[in-house]
Amino acid sequence: QVFTSRSDRVRVVIPRGWCATEHPGYPGLLVSMIHNQPPSQILLTSEPFTRELYCSWPVACRNLTSNTAKYTCALREKLAAVRMKVGPSQLGPKENELAGLPSVWFEYDDGRRFLRQAVAVTNDRALSMVLSAPTVDLRAAHVRPFDTALRTLQILTAAESAAPPGSTDAAIEIDDALVDAGVLNDAGVVSPVAPRESPIGPCPR
Repeated sequence: QVFTSRSDRVRVVIPRGWCATEHPGYPGLLVSMIHNQPPSQILLTSEPFTRELYCSWPVACRNLTSNTAKYTCALREKLAAVRMKVGPSQLGPKENELAGLPSVWFEYDDGRRFLRQAVAVTNDRALSMVLSAPTVDLRAAHVRPFDTALRTLQILTAAESAAPPGSTDAAIEIDDALVDAGVLNDAGVVSPVAPRESPIGPCPR
């Protein structure tokens, strides 16, 4: 199964054995992937990369090099503030970088839920993929399908983002060739068009 959101210009392959559900009524939540036995969940979210979002990040985070590193830093600060136990940040798979979408991931928990989160920032979107499990062992058991999905995360070209007549914004389709390959073909994948106003700039004090 392959999930595609044209408005967010993103595509991801659903891991084998996971059930995917679209969430058009929940802003920012693109698709949830559920595994019943053992129980776990993977969520893919997207939010606009705006000046407001950028300025909400701590100054120390905004001073980092890449936008993905800045976003990761801000998320880790928020999680630590609510007493989450947050592990070190790690670079995401090379497939993301080759597709023009470098990612960073880290793990955290509150003793009741154990999560792994990967983030990536484009010119105009902040993407996040979160694995949630009820125990640390179940989180570890689902690291492989999480990483498989993360490796297939891609940005659509302008042509791919254009919806054909009669189609919906988001769709889950079966494409055995893509699933069997393990990754999507990145031929022609380009970065999305930059927003009219750069999110990065002076912030009010």
